[in-house]
Amino acid sequence: MLLLLIVRRLFLTIPTLFGVALLAFLLVHMAPGDPALAALGLDADGAWLITEADLVRVREDLGLNKPIAQQFGDWVWRALQGDFGRSYVQNTEVTRMVLKALPTTMILLCLTMGSAIVIGCTVGVLSAIYRGRTIDYVARFISILGVSTPTFWFALLLIWSLAYLVPIFPMNGPIARHGMIAMVLPTMALALHPAALIARMMRSSMLEVLSHDMIRTATAKGLTKRRVYFVHALRNAVNPVITVVGFQFANLMGGAVAVEFIFSLPGLGSLLIDSIYQKDVLVMQGAVLLIGVVFAASNLIVDLLYMIIDPRVRL
Repeated sequence: MLLLLIVRRLFLTIPTLFGVALLAFLLVHMAPGDPALAALGLDADGAWLITEADLVRVREDLGLNKPIAQQFGDWVWRALQGDFGRSYVQNTEVTRMVLKALPTTMILLCLTMGSAIVIGCTVGVLSAIYRGRTIDYVARFISILGVSTPTFWFALLLIWSLAYLVPIFPMNGPIARHGMIAMVLPTMALALHPAALIARMMRSSMLEVLSHDMIRTATAKGLTKRRVYFVHALRNAVNPVITVVGFQFANLMGGAVAVEFIFSLPGLGSLLIDSIYQKDVLVMQGAVLLIGVVFAASNLIVDLLYMIIDPRVRL
């Protein structure tokens, strides 16, 4: 039964990925600018340096003269084989560029999500256990502040405070230059929002579970508070949090674009922004498609975990 549900969920992911590929292709082609000029190293102001015949030749070499539907079909067929073409600007395989940038982004996302889960669950559980006390008020205030604070502003605040005023961490730069310490500030900047949401969800879920009859029964049996809170209550309160974690992991891709650019991390976000400035169509398409794949994969994993943890979902 579980295997059938997993296979069915995998098949439902295929239309999602096709829609992401179509959207990425259309958005990139509707963006202003001429890829042929970008391939020649020129912008709109430098178009007078070349002839129309040169533009026609470059568009023909790049396949830009074909109908849009044929371009999309050719791109999807090559993408299914792992070939996203060659960069117009850098004359490098897009697959190699994307795969080179992917590890940095995945490290950032995993560190961020791990930190957000640990901090958010801890703050949420403590806030629920000590409801109405000072710990609860402080935790709720921090959660509201975290949800309300823009990621890019918090990143700049961290750079100003912990890299400029008190130079504890590097301002920017890749892991290859500074080591894993280069990921501390980006992780802190990106983890604030999901940690705050997880804390609020965990608090609400714990409070609901703590009001159930089973908790009163466990307490009446003489079980210790630690066992009641962290075995019986936490186990039943974690299910809604898993959904939030999954969606937040997918949504982190958007925040990672800004954070990677601010901290000069050579990840997918920086690659995407650079390709937009350079009008490098194939790199934009490859980066957007991969971000969409990560988004769809994270949602799929969450659904599967939910079915495994809560057997009622399978019905």
